[in-house]
Amino acid sequence: MKKTSLIVLVLFVLSGSLAFGAGNAEGAGSPVDVGYSIPDTTNPFLGWLTTEVKKQFEADGITVQIADAGNNPVKQIEQIENFIAMNVKVLAIMPIDPNNVQSVIQQAQKKGIKVLVAGTDTIYYDVMMNMDQYNCGEQISEMGIEWMIDTFSSDGTAEGLPKGDDKLKVIVMKCTETVDMKNRSNGILDKINDWGYAEVITATAEARTTAAATAVMENMWQQNSDAVAVLCYNADGALGVNEYIMGQPSVDKAEFGVFAGDWSPPIQEMLDKSLTNESVFRGTMQIVGPKINGEQVPLEKATYMLLKDLYEGKQSYGSVITDSIQKAHGSAE
Repeated sequence: MKKTSLIVLVLFVLSGSLAFGAGNAEGAGSPVDVGYSIPDTTNPFLGWLTTEVKKQFEADGITVQIADAGNNPVKQIEQIENFIAMNVKVLAIMPIDPNNVQSVIQQAQKKGIKVLVAGTDTIYYDVMMNMDQYNCGEQISEMGIEWMIDTFSSDGTAEGLPKGDDKLKVIVMKCTETVDMKNRSNGILDKINDWGYAEVITATAEARTTAAATAVMENMWQQNSDAVAVLCYNADGALGVNEYIMGQPSVDKAEFGVFAGDWSPPIQEMLDKSLTNESVFRGTMQIVGPKINGEQVPLEKATYMLLKDLYEGKQSYGSVITDSIQKAHGSAE
């Protein structure tokens, strides 16, 4: 009798607990409201942007989960599929490979999940944020050109630069894994080659992470230790080049410059250090954000606004958002 009573009591407690748990789950809905899929959280630009966007959502009581794919396109697909299974309301995706995510984006949309894509064109999306990647590459080269004229010209013009055997040497570290990466890299190469006042050496391997760029630079330096500048696809790569060059005692740091794309506060700190040659990373392209309703909106705020709009079931700002970019250098302020 006692044993029977105990079993009944246990079943009652368990059924009550399950009912309570089910009630909580129904009231809370999905534990994650916005899924944010990015290539690599250790990338200073991506780490900064996603953290700032998440903070703004947290102030609204909306849960954002950031998924780091570790630059693995297969892993990114799996993470997006996991977000779909969690029934998030909105997906923000910065694709490693834009062609690789098209199918999974369509899966999300069929389930009613809104999708914002940033940094590339995946064809399928609800909202896309992108910029003119080719022009970004051109402006990376422009920064390098401007610095070389300021540093090495005898008369402040390109004509005053060393010629013949003394012609300045520039290394270009490109990345062509996706069409957008290729466009930016082509912008870099076309601009610096068309300029014609430097010997341009294209790195034998590609790099867009700090570790990869350090390794590529070490290899390139064996035959090109007379180079005076490196133009990189992104800031993460530029950090790797900077790390390598700063460790070379034979290099006059005042006469070496690294230029790239992507900005974040930690990157700005490196640019600021270049003013005293504690860094050779001297310039990068900053995405300042799009114009929304005629007003320039900072990138982190604009990203939040667009995602929040989708979260609320709206699409108030259109489907294609073009980001503005500007050159960023070291500041003494």
